[in-house]
Amino acid sequence: MITELTNVNLIAGNLQANNKKELFEELAQMLLDNGRINNKSAFLDDIETRESLSITSMDGIAYPHAKSQAVTNPAIAVGVKREGIEYGDEDGIKPTVFFMIASPDNGADHHIYVLQELFGKFSEEFIEAIQNAKDEQQILTILINS
Repeated sequence: MITELTNVNLIAGNLQANNKKELFEELAQMLLDNGRINNKSAFLDDIETRESLSITSMDGIAYPHAKSQAVTNPAIAVGVKREGIEYGDEDGIKPTVFFMIASPDNGADHHIYVLQELFGKFSEEFIEAIQNAKDEQQILTILINS
């Protein structure tokens, strides 16, 4: 399912964001630029609403997600920030790999299947491989082949 929802244009191998708000903005902008959402502000509101329920990260990976009317085409925006971004985790680990999952509000709960697929890939080796990828194409290859 991941291969259907992302592509090299939805991957940032070197995020510019320095905090959680900037992270959400940068990943949402990629979704907007690639025609996956039609209203960045509305989508970010839905991401923040979901994030207020519980923090969406663990073990160095963050997976902000939301069902939103702003989503025109389900997608995953992927980002890497090697030095990490403070995310508010109880474990104190700054995530370095980020998956923003955009699901249509009226669609199936495909985000649950995406999360299950992603969780099946999560490992120290997976994170290291993505962190050490030389470019977005290599990150995509790792996602597909893991």
